Amino acid sequence: MARILIVDDHEPNRELVASLAGYLGHEILEAPDGEKALAVVRRHRPELVICDLLMPVMDGYEFVRQVRQDPRIADTEIMLYTANYREDEARTLASQLGVHRIIFKPCVPEDVLEAIESALRPTDSPPEPTQAVDENRFDAEHTRVLTDTLSRKSDELEKANRRLAALTEINLQLSGMRDAGRMLETICRDARALVGASYGILCVNESHNGDQQIRLFLSGFSPELKQQLACPGINDGVPGAVLRDRLSKRLHAGGHQALKIGLPEGYPPVQSCVVSPIMSATEVYGWVCLINRLDDEPFSEEDEWLCSSHAAMAGRVYENRSLYLQLESRARKLQLYDRAIEESSNGIVICLADKTRDNPVIYANRAFSIMTGYSHDEIIGLSPRFLLANDLAQPGLERLRNCMRHGGSARAILRNYRKDGSLFWNEVALAAVHNEHGEIAHFISVFNDVTDRKRYEAALEYQANHDDLTGLPNRNLLRDRLEHAIAKATREHTKLAVLLLDLDQFKRVNDGLGHKIGDTLIQRVASRMSQCVRDCDTVARLGGDEFMILSTDIRDERAAATLAQKLLRQFRQKVAINGHEIIASASIGIAMFPKDGDNGDELFRNADTAMYRAKDVGRNGFQFYSAEMNNRMRERLYLEQSLRNAIGLHQLSLWYQPKLDLASGSVKSAEALIRWRHPQLGMISPGDFIPIAEETGLILPIGAWVIEEASRQLAEWRDQENQDIRVAINISAYQLSHGKLTDQVIQALDSLGLDPQSLTIEVTETAIMTQMDKAVCELQSLREMGIRVALDDFGTGYSSLTYLKRFPIDILKIDRSFVSDIAEDEESGAIVKTIINLAHNLNMTVVAEGVETEAQLEFLRMNGCDEVQGYYFCKPLPSEECLEFLRCRR
Repeated sequence: MARILIVDDHEPNRELVASLAGYLGHEILEAPDGEKALAVVRRHRPELVICDLLMPVMDGYEFVRQVRQDPRIADTEIMLYTANYREDEARTLASQLGVHRIIFKPCVPEDVLEAIESALRPTDSPPEPTQAVDENRFDAEHTRVLTDTLSRKSDELEKANRRLAALTEINLQLSGMRDAGRMLETICRDARALVGASYGILCVNESHNGDQQIRLFLSGFSPELKQQLACPGINDGVPGAVLRDRLSKRLHAGGHQALKIGLPEGYPPVQSCVVSPIMSATEVYGWVCLINRLDDEPFSEEDEWLCSSHAAMAGRVYENRSLYLQLESRARKLQLYDRAIEESSNGIVICLADKTRDNPVIYANRAFSIMTGYSHDEIIGLSPRFLLANDLAQPGLERLRNCMRHGGSARAILRNYRKDGSLFWNEVALAAVHNEHGEIAHFISVFNDVTDRKRYEAALEYQANHDDLTGLPNRNLLRDRLEHAIAKATREHTKLAVLLLDLDQFKRVNDGLGHKIGDTLIQRVASRMSQCVRDCDTVARLGGDEFMILSTDIRDERAAATLAQKLLRQFRQKVAINGHEIIASASIGIAMFPKDGDNGDELFRNADTAMYRAKDVGRNGFQFYSAEMNNRMRERLYLEQSLRNAIGLHQLSLWYQPKLDLASGSVKSAEALIRWRHPQLGMISPGDFIPIAEETGLILPIGAWVIEEASRQLAEWRDQENQDIRVAINISAYQLSHGKLTDQVIQALDSLGLDPQSLTIEVTETAIMTQMDKAVCELQSLREMGIRVALDDFGTGYSSLTYLKRFPIDILKIDRSFVSDIAEDEESGAIVKTIINLAHNLNMTVVAEGVETEAQLEFLRMNGCDEVQGYYFCKPLPSEECLEFLRCRR
C-alpha cells in the first residue's frame, strides 16, 4: 500500500481519482492547489503525486518545479493529468521537469488504474538524474501555454459545466471522423466515461433498410470476456423497447436481485442501467446501454440526460457522416446538400477556410434564408459576420473565433439581425472540418433561432420577480434590491428607509364589494404609490393589501416622513370603481437603516411592528419604529395566542348591565357584555382584545359563543328564577358579513325553547354600512322571527336619515358622548331631544347609554326617553350578581 496525494481544484475530480486509488488499497491525501500540495509533500512524503495542470494559486507545472528544486523531495514520483492542455504542449513542458506520465481526460477508469500501478511498480534500473531546467526558456513557454490554456478554459466554461462541455466537445468532434467503426467505438466509450458507468454496450443497425446488419461495441469488458459474449438482439428486452419508443429508460434494482433487461447469458449482473436511443430526427439506428455506476449508486436524472443527449447527438452525426466526407472531398456537393440539409429545420451554412477571403460562405440552406430574410444568392461569398451588423461586443464571439483559428468546435448564443434589421437570438454550433492532409478546409455552422426561448426565459424571470396583479416588484426582487441598497449604503455611509404600507379595512371592501373591485383597488393604489416615489426608489407588493417602499440615499428621518405624508395625501383622494367611491386609507410603518436594523429581515420586521403601531393609534397615519413598539407588538402577539385558547379554557364570561324602564321604573332588559379574565394578566378590557379578535377572525367563534352563552343564561333565569327579561347581544360587522348569524341564533333559541322576543341584537351604524345590503337582509330575517334590533352608538357613525329609514331597526341607542353633558350643554341637550323625537316618529324605542348623574336621568325622563343604562343606575355585573339585582327590583 502506498501513500498517494491527489491535487485538483475541482472536488469531484479528486473524489473520482481518490475512489479509484482507494479501490487499490492505497492511502489517499488531497490538496486543492499546488501551494497546499507542496506543504503536504514536505510533511507526508507520498510515494506518488497525481496532479492536475490547470489550477488557481499554483498550477501543476509550477508545483513540479518547486518539488524538483527542494533536495529533500526532489525524487518524488509525479504523474500529471489534464483536460485542458493540448497533448503536445503538455508533454513538452512536463518532460523539461522530468515528468513522463500524463493522463489526458476524459479517460476510462482502467487507464487511471493502470497508470497508478505503473508509476508505483518497482524497477531495477536506478532513477534517471533530474536534469537542470532552463528557467528562462521554461518560464516563457510555461507562460505562453498557460495563457493559451486559460483562454481556452474561460471560453469553454462560460455557458456550460464540465460535464456538459465535455459532452458538447466529444459529439462535435465526432463530425470529423471518417471511420464509422472508430466513431461508434468512441460513442460507446465516451458515453460510459461521461456518466461514470462500469460497462457500456452499443448496438446499431448499419443497414437502415432491408436486412439487419448489427454492429456491437463494448466498453469496460476484459478482452477475454468480449470474445465470449453474444450480440444482444437489437429489438429485445428493455433496449428494444427504447428503440421502439424512442425514449430513454433508467432502471434500478433497489434490492439484491439483478435486473433482467434482455441481455444474453454471460453479461455482468445489472443492478442499475440507463438506455438511450441513437437516433436523428427521422431515423433510429440503435441504442446505448450503460450498466452499474462505479460508485454503486443508482443512475441519476442527470446521468440519463447526459446519456440521451450524447446518443442523440451521435445519431445526428452518424446520419450525416457520409455527407461530411463528401464535403471534405468536394465531390457531388449540391446533390448531397439538397437532400440532407435543405430539408433541415435548422439553418446550415458552410464557409471556406480561407482567411485571405475572410472565410466566405459557399453554401446556405433554405432554412437559413427563411430565418434571416436573405436569399441564397445574397448570402454566397459574404463573410460569416454579416448577421452581426455592428453588434460586435458579444462574449460568445471569441469562442467562435478561437475555433476558426485553431480548429475543433464551439457553441455560442448571439444577437443576430435579419435583413429587415429585426433582432433574433441565434444559437450557433460551429465545427471545423479537416481535409485528408489534416488541414482545416471548411467550417460548418448550424443555426437555431432561439428567440422564443429567450423571450420565455425573460418572461419567466419577470414573473419570478414581479407581482401578477400590479406589475410591481415582488418580495423576491425587493429582497435582492434591499440587499444591494444596504451594501451600497454601508460603503457610502448613507441612510435608507423601508416603509411598510397596509390598507385599512381592505378586507371589508374585498368581502363587501367583491374580489374584482378589490383587485382593481389594489391596482389603482399601486399606480398612485408609484407616482409618489423617485426613479431610484422601489415600490413592491408583498401580497394581499401589503406594500413596501424602499427609499435609498436619504438624508434623515424627515425625508422618510415627507414621503409617508405624500403617500397618505394620495390615499385621501376617492377611488371611483364601477360606480363605487372608495376612500382607501393606509397605515405606514417606517424603519431606518442603519438605526433600526443592519439587514433586510430586521428592517422588514421592525417596519411591520411600526405599521401595527400606526393601526393601533387610529390608522390612516405613519409611525417610525422604536424598541417600545417591539415590546408592544410582542404583548399583542401574546394576547392573540392567549385569545385563541380563551374559550376552551373557560376564561371568557358574560356580564350584564340592566336597563331601567323610565315609565314603569322596572328592569325589563339587560345588555350582555363580554369579559376576559386572563390567568396571568387578570381582567382584560374588551377594548384591548375585541380589535385583535376582529383582525384575526377570532370574532366569529367568540361571537358564536356569546350567542350560545347569553341564550343559556336566559333559559336558566327563566326556568329557575321565573325571570321574564330580555337580553341584548352586541354583533360585529364580521358576524353580519359572515352569513351564518341567523342560523346561529335560530339554533341557540330552538335548542333551549326560548321566545325570540327575549333576544335583542345590537349593531353599530358602521357594522351595517360595511356591507349594507347583506347586513340589512340578515337583520330583516332576524326581525321577522321576532328578535328586536337595536342601533348602537347612534350619532357617531354615518347618521344619515336615508339610511336610518332603510335599516330594520326597533331600538335607537343614544351614544354616551351626547348624554354626558346634556344637563349643562344646550347643544347636546338639543341633539338628544331631536334623536328622541326622531326615534318616536319612526316608532322606535329610545335607550340612552352612560347615564351617571341624577340630572342626566331627570333630563331624559322629562324628554320622553324610554330606557336608560349607566353607572348611576347599575354597572355591569356577573350573572350571579345581576340575578340578585333583578330579585331586588321585583
